[in-house]
Amino acid sequence: MNVFEKQKLAQQNQIFDYYPPKKKYIGAVSIPHSGEVIPEEFKEYLIDDVKALCQDVDTAVHKLIDIEQLNDVGIAVIKANIHRVCVDLNRPKETAALNWQKNSHGIEIVKKELDEKTRAFLTQKYYAPYYEMLKALINELQRAHKRPSFIDLHSMPSSPTEYHLKINPNQEMDRPDFCVSDIEGKSCEKEFINFVCEKLSAHYSKVYQNNPYFGGHVTRHVDATFPDTNNIQIEIKRGIYLDEPKRTLDESLVNKLRPALTTSLIETFQRFA
Repeated sequence: MNVFEKQKLAQQNQIFDYYPPKKKYIGAVSIPHSGEVIPEEFKEYLIDDVKALCQDVDTAVHKLIDIEQLNDVGIAVIKANIHRVCVDLNRPKETAALNWQKNSHGIEIVKKELDEKTRAFLTQKYYAPYYEMLKALINELQRAHKRPSFIDLHSMPSSPTEYHLKINPNQEMDRPDFCVSDIEGKSCEKEFINFVCEKLSAHYSKVYQNNPYFGGHVTRHVDATFPDTNNIQIEIKRGIYLDEPKRTLDESLVNKLRPALTTSLIETFQRFA
């Protein structure tokens, strides 16, 4: 099955949207956590509270980049549609389905456990296709580039909760505008992450490396599978584009962020193509 057949199959199942490059292919962007589709198979397992379920969604991250502009210069974008409380694509395959028993504010969101047969079926249906697509995209990049470039795009709450502090107790309570991570120097050339941070720092004052995040499962999986890839995770502070309690976009903030982030991504992929 080639890239385009996988794209058609996945979109039929609402798993992800794929936006292909329109010029010579120079890099790929993944957005695994902004989806809010809850398939029927999961509804009996989850509470009926939209606010609690969406507490940890990377709200509207796909709207923070100009996807058409990225495609026009040769950058592919893949954006998951499935809600992360159903299948968390930034977790290992074995634990991805209903990974979040509680959200990051401690509210129990899973009311019933999956049996192993159902877990395996749902993981294969909603998790595997995204990773198959990532593999196909980076394989295609490798044909054209000695060192492919890949960025996994996320957002983070402006302040850590108790959940986040347990994972990284040394983080600041007022988080940076951007956290750019490479598994603490493992998943890309130093020049690559420095270049990204330099470009973002031209627009925002607080851009940190590997603080408060070090790189999630997508970054680690790509590093393990394609170790010669320039591969990073970018976390965007939600407060720089969102009314966090209401989960509504602040258009004036978005209108500042979207061109800055889009330009930074384009310049990075072009520099390392």
